[in-house]
Amino acid sequence: MPYFLSVAVIIILFPLYMYWEASLVKLEKIYFTKSSSSLKIMQISDIHIRHLRVSSSKVKKLINKYEPDYIIMTGDYIQSPKDKNTFIKFLKEINDSNKIYMCLGNHDYEAYRNKSAGINSFIKAIESTNAVVLNNESVTVIKHGRSYSVTGFGDFRTGNADINKALKSIDDKSYAKIAFTHNPDLVLELPVGSVDYLLCGHFHGGQIWAPFKLEFKMLRCEKLCKMGYTRGLHKINGINVYLNRGLGNVLVPFRFLSRPEITMFYMP
Repeated sequence: MPYFLSVAVIIILFPLYMYWEASLVKLEKIYFTKSSSSLKIMQISDIHIRHLRVSSSKVKKLINKYEPDYIIMTGDYIQSPKDKNTFIKFLKEINDSNKIYMCLGNHDYEAYRNKSAGINSFIKAIESTNAVVLNNESVTVIKHGRSYSVTGFGDFRTGNADINKALKSIDDKSYAKIAFTHNPDLVLELPVGSVDYLLCGHFHGGQIWAPFKLEFKMLRCEKLCKMGYTRGLHKINGINVYLNRGLGNVLVPFRFLSRPEITMFYMP
């Protein structure tokens, strides 16, 4: 095959592969315990509904298979108010009897120019599906006699994280303190030991992989990715932090060596 023809084939096939990979959701399992009485939490992050390639039926199938006690969604659902109805339809399709707790991400706030009226209307639409948005607040959930605090923080990047308010809402008698937010840089601002677990999104695991972590050096300003934390489980500031690769895609519906992710956590 002539050289120019080989190059042409690669140029054509590469974006087709990236478009295909963006539909290949992978379920990751994180075991903090092997106990059969574990609290099962499923994390879904970075839907980016406009460029989502994973169908609601695939998501619902995984929910039904793994039967989480709770689902936590960690932000970036829409990019414009025009996306709201499409996202709400998706949320209704995956939400049956499961208890869903959510926070908002930078794209959600920016979609409404960080103005409370628009953001509140979006939250109201979300909660019409029986999901609950935790905005710098906590709830207590109970399984097998153990109480767990579940705390949602506002987005750090857009200035919507009220750390003091959120931490004051945590029940100190909780067996474990589970927190979630969109931007993982929040962990650098949390007091050591203030929470046990922090589930985050935002980085997409490097949506389109580039060597030498160039995608993070060129496209991200967050501290954690500059420190080498880009995906997966880490211990940071004394807290178990998980960086979810996300389900959807920003800007283009492409992924390369960073498959869309849904994560199951087994909490003690």
